[in-house]
Amino acid sequence: MIQQSRNGGSMTPSVLAQLRRFERDGKMIFYEQCGVSQAEWSDQSWQIHCNNSAIHECIHHQQIDRIWVATGSQLNARNHPLLKDVSEVYPMEVVNGLPVVDEHLRWQGYELFIMGGLAALRVGPAARNLSGARAASDCRRQVFNQRIVPALTKSSLALKG
Repeated sequence: MIQQSRNGGSMTPSVLAQLRRFERDGKMIFYEQCGVSQAEWSDQSWQIHCNNSAIHECIHHQQIDRIWVATGSQLNARNHPLLKDVSEVYPMEVVNGLPVVDEHLRWQGYELFIMGGLAALRVGPAARNLSGARAASDCRRQVFNQRIVPALTKSSLALKG
């Protein structure tokens, strides 16, 4: 459900829809599947060189004033260098690469807090962006229950054992 909600991309569907409107209105151009091999600021625009020039042959001649990079990412706690080591000492259930953290976003049995995309099972599809970071740390909103801040500041929420 999380992947469906994000529509597989690194930006939300609503942001993509807004950018597509700009494209329809002639305010911007999408160069999708453009692997940027080099970007240099020259006078008042970017000089872009694409590593797949067969698709975007003329991009390096364009005067580009703004670049949006939507690269996406593969989140997998089992492959993350730090979390791989932690999981050897503190094994954790992982679903589709995402750790099943407690309600305070803690790694099970360990005072390690998880934020960002890896906290998506608790925070939801917005976990990767700024509103997700706010939700992960917020202690005032009932919707998000008790998260990281209360777990750090209230001794009653410390791990037992």
